[in-house]
Amino acid sequence: MLQIRSIVLQGDGVQDATVGFVDRANILAGESDTGKSYLVHCLDYIFGADEMRKRIEEATPYSRLLVEFENSKSQFLTLERGLGGGNLFAHNGKIGEIVKADGGERIAPKRTGKSKAKDVTATLFEFAGIREAELRKNDRGEVNRLTIRTLLPMFLVDEVSIIDEESPVVGRIGFDATARKRAFAYMLSGKDDAGIIATEKKDIAAARLNAKLDVISELLIPIEERLQKHTIQDAGESIDKVDATIATLSQLLSDNSGERRALEDERLEALATVQRAESQLLAIEELLKQYGLLNDRYRTDLERLDFIAEGAHFFESLQQVKCPLCDQLMSPNHAHTAADGSDAVYRSARAEASKIRSHTKDLEGATKALAELRSQREAERNDARGTIKRVDTRIQSILAPAIQEGSVRLDQLVARRVQLETARSDELQASDLRGLRQKIESANSGQISAKKGWEPLPATSLRDFCAQIEAILKEWNWDGEGRVEFDEAEYDIKVDGQPRQSHGKGVRAILHSAFVIGLLRYCQSNEKPHPGTVILDSPLTSYKKGESGGSSDGPISAGIEAAFWKSLRNTKTGAQIIIIENKEPPSDVAKVVHYEWFAGQNARAGERKGFIPVQGQR
Repeated sequence: MLQIRSIVLQGDGVQDATVGFVDRANILAGESDTGKSYLVHCLDYIFGADEMRKRIEEATPYSRLLVEFENSKSQFLTLERGLGGGNLFAHNGKIGEIVKADGGERIAPKRTGKSKAKDVTATLFEFAGIREAELRKNDRGEVNRLTIRTLLPMFLVDEVSIIDEESPVVGRIGFDATARKRAFAYMLSGKDDAGIIATEKKDIAAARLNAKLDVISELLIPIEERLQKHTIQDAGESIDKVDATIATLSQLLSDNSGERRALEDERLEALATVQRAESQLLAIEELLKQYGLLNDRYRTDLERLDFIAEGAHFFESLQQVKCPLCDQLMSPNHAHTAADGSDAVYRSARAEASKIRSHTKDLEGATKALAELRSQREAERNDARGTIKRVDTRIQSILAPAIQEGSVRLDQLVARRVQLETARSDELQASDLRGLRQKIESANSGQISAKKGWEPLPATSLRDFCAQIEAILKEWNWDGEGRVEFDEAEYDIKVDGQPRQSHGKGVRAILHSAFVIGLLRYCQSNEKPHPGTVILDSPLTSYKKGESGGSSDGPISAGIEAAFWKSLRNTKTGAQIIIIENKEPPSDVAKVVHYEWFAGQNARAGERKGFIPVQGQR
């Protein structure tokens, strides 16, 4: 695949007109007549159009168009073409690396007749890794070469085509309608029509048809054996119903898991409360123990002081005995002699006892406060333990079994869905093979009409492609079920049973956009041939000039428009989407995609007026 990196106009004596693009999503918005749609015509021209279909006065001084591409191998290719027509020149590298003296490799816009000259298709297909293919060009079985212009309607959509009632595959009806239909089939399957021979002898054709019948029969045998094993329940049970049950069960599991996480957080908080309370209780018990020892000490000291106070009058009669105050011999020079007087000893003892009693009272208050704090902490601990018990009971007896049972049920439903998907795939393959067998048998018996058709579009691939469009419509908040079918008669889609052409222009444009983006996603996911980029001009703004097709405009809803912008943020790497619009995207989208704004005539300082710069200004 390849992507567009920049589009540049150059001329002598004028400033380059350039606009750049990146991988994933690009939005180029701005006022009318600022050159946005001119860029689409530039790409059409570089992809081999005979002439530039649109000319604007501002581009008059420019003489050359250059478009820079990058492929999945990070290689660069620049195509150059004079705006007056003629051949192209291919340069290996970026625009800034082009050496003027080199000139590049001359390539033709397209091949004519039996020419084998290298043209823009060969150059771009080789660069993008797309195998050159041969496609049926008419009902006689004649083949023609696949070209970039055959694929053009499926990746480059201008502002008129996007609202047109014509097929997104065929575009405006022309002589190459058959080739474009076969190109679409090639993009779905990766298989071209190279094996077709325009005229065959009857006996050789019959032998080939019989060989095909043998192969088809061998392919059908294992498929039909598997179909016989499918139960009656398979026929009545749809994948949509299983998907709805899976979604409901997944939501229930999510709710249970969310409640469990909340309960586990509550348990952790309660456990922390228990640990904090027990830690404080240990400290309180230790303090109370120390306070008890201190209280005993105070009590002993009071008893000793009472004894001293009561026995103070005996001091005068004491002789060579030990002092009751300091436990030393009562010598004449002793500090506590009877000469001090019993009154002094008594007063001292009473004063000391008063201090101790005051300390004892303070100690009682502190002990009481600690006891109350202990009660509070014990209550907190007990409440937290109750919470832990309640949470454990809820988790172990209700949530854990429910989650386990739901997980088992979900696994069973997923396995059932795979079984149903396999059954549906077998049915589609069997239907395709039976239809092909019937067609070959009719042809072999001479019952087929002289007019030749081509093999039907591969049903499985077509279903996967429609599933991509359904996913896109879901992203875009489509108002309805969003069930997509491919109408092989019109080579267009039906959504919820209603053909795309039956809608107003606004809805036709959004469904056309979903078609080409869905095709890009399908080819990228399944490694099928696709240029790798999609350019959409005015998918949200119905084209007014010319009033092409239908009288009902039918603008899209604001919800779809907002979802359309938002979905661009999820574009996968390796797929490039370029949106050209008059409307500005929301600021949160503009910040995460590559966004440029052309302000037009009312451009303020620092704003870009349009694709063509005002000469002398940047």
